Amino acid sequence: MAEVSFWAQVKNADKTQQIVEKLNLIMETFYNREDYEVIVIDYTSDATESLAGLEQKYPENVMLINCDGSETEAATDIMLDYAKGNLFLEISAEISFDSNMFDRALYDANICDDDTFKFLRNKYTYIYLGAEDESFRYQKDFEKKCLSDYRDNAGSIDLHYFYQDIYVASKVNAMGLKHIYDIGSRVDGYISHLLSMGIEVTMIDIRPLNYQVEGLSFIQGNATELTDIAESSIDNLSCLHALEHFGLGRYGDPMDYNGWKKALSHYKRVIKPRGNLVLSVPVGKTQRACFNAHRIFRPMTIVRELAPEMRLLEYTNIHNAKRTTFDFGNNSNAEKIEEVLECYSNSSLGEYDCGIFHFVRT
Repeated sequence: MAEVSFWAQVKNADKTQQIVEKLNLIMETFYNREDYEVIVIDYTSDATESLAGLEQKYPENVMLINCDGSETEAATDIMLDYAKGNLFLEISAEISFDSNMFDRALYDANICDDDTFKFLRNKYTYIYLGAEDESFRYQKDFEKKCLSDYRDNAGSIDLHYFYQDIYVASKVNAMGLKHIYDIGSRVDGYISHLLSMGIEVTMIDIRPLNYQVEGLSFIQGNATELTDIAESSIDNLSCLHALEHFGLGRYGDPMDYNGWKKALSHYKRVIKPRGNLVLSVPVGKTQRACFNAHRIFRPMTIVRELAPEMRLLEYTNIHNAKRTTFDFGNNSNAEKIEEVLECYSNSSLGEYDCGIFHFVRT
């Protein structure tokens, strides 16, 4: 099926030569001839010979339709009876060959949507613009249609991961760390931020990682067991937006109702005294399991599960890109911490926020 139907109507023999010249220019300029057709409607017998020569020269592309002078059907309707293209451009004696010529093109919405029309208009404009330059010449074999990207925003931001990854990576960098263990965080977000800061990462995930990246070591393992990690052997550990998935089977891990609890117990086991844990999970006013996607925690659920071995130094909440931080570095009173977090959870927490915890191993 043709992409484009170029067409012309000849009603005045005096215009014949100009139209033929324009159509010859079409054939010379648009070398992708298998993608389009040329339909010529001749209302005057005086022009038939010249037009027939064009049809003979390009028999695969040009169709000549002879109409007598009494023809009453509109040329556009005649063209549409024969046309096989998605886009239609009339070639008149007066048309200018320039980068705007395809702005005059029409299409039938019944057979061609707006995105395809824009693509074809741009494609043929590109071929025209590069007709005398072969450095980036259009080639059908390498065509890759991107029809709707123009409707997208300049970029997309996940309101949890984007702000979380920047904040925690900056925090880890400010702590002066040169190496950190990580469990399940995003490689193309938080991990890449750390690597760009010169911080080496040993990453643990139940899924394989089939990449070799400078500064990144990888251990494939189950975070609810950590069988390859010795007790009190890790100085610093992070786990961003991963704990909520453990035991739900979403990522190929075994079903375990208490998977998140088991993971936290092993975090306490492997972190050295005075070592750091930076952890994030979805938090909300209503604690719940959204099987099999994730769990949503009340902040104090995490704090209670890690106490007393881990002491909370800081809690940060991200809600719709707004960050709220509570510094507990000088406050080790567990009851006061619970009072603050419970009050905040009841009054200000959304139903799906990002909670970031910084603990130190006692």
